[in-house]
Amino acid sequence: MDTSKFELPAIYNFPPFFTRQPNLQTYETQLDHWRKLILDYCKFYKIWALSLNGLPLATGDSITNGDGDGDEGDADDDDADDDDEDFEISKNSLFQNNKINRSLKNDFVLEIYKKMIDNGESGWINDKNHKLGVLIYWHSLEEWANIIMDWIVNTGQEGAVLTLYELRKGELSESQEFSGMNLQLLLNVMDVLSKEGRVRILKDEDGSVAGVKFGG
Repeated sequence: MDTSKFELPAIYNFPPFFTRQPNLQTYETQLDHWRKLILDYCKFYKIWALSLNGLPLATGDSITNGDGDGDEGDADDDDADDDDEDFEISKNSLFQNNKINRSLKNDFVLEIYKKMIDNGESGWINDKNHKLGVLIYWHSLEEWANIIMDWIVNTGQEGAVLTLYELRKGELSESQEFSGMNLQLLLNVMDVLSKEGRVRILKDEDGSVAGVKFGG
């Protein structure tokens, strides 16, 4: 069992790091530090998604109607809620440093997430309900697409049809970096591959994803 612990950067214990800086240049640098910290932290612990208050979310089964059949489900399809800032930073959050008793304000957290989304490093789990949290792309969607396709080719599975469950939790993929991937994130990656003509997404009569045929 890997008991290694993520090494936080020295700036994490610098109190001003947790306060939005008024100077634009300093603010942009601050945003970059937070972006890098989130990406590195999530990659180290293999965290696919974060809540608005900075806590790791489960692998994504909770936003589906089922796991094994790859059903996309209805991820609370309510209208977008403008009150995104209504959340509380937890003491166990990356955005809370108990050692120096500092935490990020909600509006700054949302600014960090927005910057990451603009950079293609993150995305809302559900565009209509931001309170569900964000996906973290410690590899870009295009990079994940190539990683999965390389595995398909190297294992001789071109032309095969695989379920989302087999990709996420199958025995063949359990040693791969994408094993356990958040379901919505995997769907986003498959969408990239589909638009490139490298896979064909197969759907049931109700519109849920039944499988993916690799090779277009």
